[in-house]
Amino acid sequence: MKLLDLSIILMIVGILLIIVSFFFKNSAKKVEQDVEELSISIFQETNNLKRRLKIVEEELLLEPEFQVKSNSAPNKMQNPKVQQVMQAVQQAAQASKAEQGLPQTKPIHQIIVSQVLELNKQGLSVADISIRSNLTEEQVRQVIANGGR
Repeated sequence: MKLLDLSIILMIVGILLIIVSFFFKNSAKKVEQDVEELSISIFQETNNLKRRLKIVEEELLLEPEFQVKSNSAPNKMQNPKVQQVMQAVQQAAQASKAEQGLPQTKPIHQIIVSQVLELNKQGLSVADISIRSNLTEEQVRQVIANGGR
């Protein structure tokens, strides 16, 4: 009699475990879907960052007056290699200025124009915008006056 009760109990436990296993399969599929969605979003974000980096690289190639401004604060220690790279970039910018001879009025890149307008919306002064955008104050005033046109 006890053997029969034990076998019934084991059978009931087995049936319950089979039923519970169906629920765990669904959660595994949900985890797989979550991982897939996460990998897709990471892929999209990576592509977005690559696109933005390409735009910045193009902007730097279009702006020969690009200069790296170093902060000479005593509490900021810079790597000597970083300083060498900054000096090389500054020398290249100065060399390109020397090759140009007389200053020419060239069109301002649209990315710079949108940056100037956004900084103006944030309430920065013309001098601050001039420093951040590497444009003269007169150019900044013209961009703001034209509204980006």
